[in-house]
Amino acid sequence: MPKDLNILVITHYFPPVPGVGGRRWAKFVKYLSRKEGVNVSVVSAQNTVRDVKSSFAEELSKVDFYHLQLPSGYPKYLEFLEFSEPSLWRKIMFRYQLFFLKQKVKGNYWDFSVFWEKHFKETIPDLIQRKGITKLIVSGPPYKYIVFAEKLKEQFPKLEVILDYRDPWNDFNDPFPITEDRHRFERSLEKEMLQKVDKIVTVSAFQKGLIQENQPSSAPIHIVPNGFDHEDYADNLRPKAESDKINLVHFGTLHYLKDYYWVPFFEAYEQLKKNKPAYYNQLEIDLVGYCPHQVSDYIKSKNLDVKIHGILEPFEAYSELNQADVALWFKYDGSPGDFATKFGDYISIRKFIWTFSVKGEVTDYINTHQIGKVFYRSDKDLKTTIYEALINLVENPDQHKFNPSYDFNRLRIENLTNELIKALQA
Repeated sequence: MPKDLNILVITHYFPPVPGVGGRRWAKFVKYLSRKEGVNVSVVSAQNTVRDVKSSFAEELSKVDFYHLQLPSGYPKYLEFLEFSEPSLWRKIMFRYQLFFLKQKVKGNYWDFSVFWEKHFKETIPDLIQRKGITKLIVSGPPYKYIVFAEKLKEQFPKLEVILDYRDPWNDFNDPFPITEDRHRFERSLEKEMLQKVDKIVTVSAFQKGLIQENQPSSAPIHIVPNGFDHEDYADNLRPKAESDKINLVHFGTLHYLKDYYWVPFFEAYEQLKKNKPAYYNQLEIDLVGYCPHQVSDYIKSKNLDVKIHGILEPFEAYSELNQADVALWFKYDGSPGDFATKFGDYISIRKFIWTFSVKGEVTDYINTHQIGKVFYRSDKDLKTTIYEALINLVENPDQHKFNPSYDFNRLRIENLTNELIKALQA
């Protein structure tokens, strides 16, 4: 292991900021910090979410790394909308701040890093000099601050800027529409940065293909997927309890924008309650992690028996997941080749995965390795398909068992950390 590998990670989403977006680098920082000769610094946004923090914040308090939290400068009534109730005052301020934001920002005004440039001019150069930084990793989304990071190479010619490209920059999961002119601006910026950075790290072959399609002359691309931390389950994991019910668990944030899957799922569950109440009473559904009010309100309107646990401390959350007979995974249709962090959680404790997706690398992988069942959006009547699967689950639970011969060791975070270091040194 080479000595004095001094790394600076710049990422908006990092504990204590809540949400799944902070997990990838929370885990990599934890394991990088254990490597001899590797020194890690992190610049992230301050947490602006009232009474909510990342479940990984306590874990990182025991990790040896330098952490600088900076204000985002983003309008507070627009930031982290999903964690706030839509009161009348919030709705008024939302419209007011959005109007002025559109006047100030070119391109995507929903990018939380649009006002971070002053930090790159006032704060980060000093940090680079003090810590002897040679590798600067900028992880997105958001993405606008990659432009600011790339400009640092003018001041520090030996600095290597690495883009951790986790999700597509454009045309994927935009929470609100932006105009085509703004899209063109962002697409142009994306193509420019994909070429100007020194190298790119991404999470899957699917993402690599998107990058190469957008920018054939991109910087070298290295794949370092998401994985799981076995230490999350090493202690205090509550054993699976004996139960006369079959338990289905969704783990992590249940994004309301995936309603093309969770709506037919709960509709099928409602149909089971009406048509086969004895079967309905044999099932238990738990949602562990952040559940937006759009989802919880829908469940309440249907009068369905669903346990919404909310955000729990890590070991408590994994203990709830360990009670599952079936784990639920609702994917974005725009990323059929991405293995989200919850995939690592599910396979690490060998949970049979019901995956809702369009056909792609993920669905092919799950079918090939026999570790779950796939529900395709292209099914003519997805609700009926799910309804029949729920019946089959009750009648034939042994058909929904995880393949015991499946090998998941490559996706341990400590192994992926070695792959990350190789990519940084390539």
